Amino acid sequence: MKILARYIGTAIATVFGAGYFPVAPGTAGSLVSALLFFLIPAGNSLHFLILVVILPVGYWSGSIGQRLWGDDPSRVVIDEFAGCWIACLAVPGSWGITGIAVAFILFRVFDILKPWPVSVFDRMKSPAGILLDDVAAGVISAIIIFIGSQFYGII
Repeated sequence: MKILARYIGTAIATVFGAGYFPVAPGTAGSLVSALLFFLIPAGNSLHFLILVVILPVGYWSGSIGQRLWGDDPSRVVIDEFAGCWIACLAVPGSWGITGIAVAFILFRVFDILKPWPVSVFDRMKSPAGILLDDVAAGVISAIIIFIGSQFYGII
């Protein structure tokens, strides 16, 4: 049973292999998130259900990845998936693929630059730290998208 749990955990942690991408695996995991988000019709409650599931499952699979590969390993991209997903949740349905692309880019910028509070979570050497720095980057991105959406029709 432990072998099966480890196999499933690593598959989820790497977003079914995206984490093994040789260049920028975090970007690959984020791209999978953005593409999947786009493929689900706008306004579908499945978007929120996936987030509710991905957070605890991401924590669990991140802990498996940490045990196998050390602190915040680059192969573990479920955190990037979750953070990008959060950013995409703020995109108005009318923005379509352009809005999803904006969410993806904003998320990657904040994930890479790690402003406060992202940097605080990034320093945590735990499964929670693996996940929470990307959740924070996603929340910051979502706030910016939400504020931008309030001015979209005015400009």
